[in-house]
Amino acid sequence: MKNSVQTFLSIALVFFALMLTALTIKAQDTTCVMITLDEVITFNYQTSKIIEREPIEGITTLRVEEDEVLCLHLRDKKRRFRDVTTTWDDGDHRHDTFESKDDVYFTPHGFGAMWVEIGRSKRRKNK
Repeated sequence: MKNSVQTFLSIALVFFALMLTALTIKAQDTTCVMITLDEVITFNYQTSKIIEREPIEGITTLRVEEDEVLCLHLRDKKRRFRDVTTTWDDGDHRHDTFESKDDVYFTPHGFGAMWVEIGRSKRRKNK
């Protein structure tokens, strides 16, 4: 029961943060994606309804269009790290390593369309 309450509160917090972000950024679509140890779950931003569930097969790559923001919820349930590479259409890119136990990250808005590549879960952060 404790885990289900904790999960509910985590998801509620994510969507509260999404609502606040949507109120401050005009005319954009928000794509909600949760990455777990074994699957990728895509949500409808407004209804929280699951749109798609699919198993993870290695590296996950997501497309974010110019008028979209990606809310990426990394939910590995254990202390883990994931490499995230953002590549814009002009070829510019950025590499980050994020904690993935239960954290939420947003792609930047106003910098154009991009690809976001999420690596496999790993136990240690590379230096």
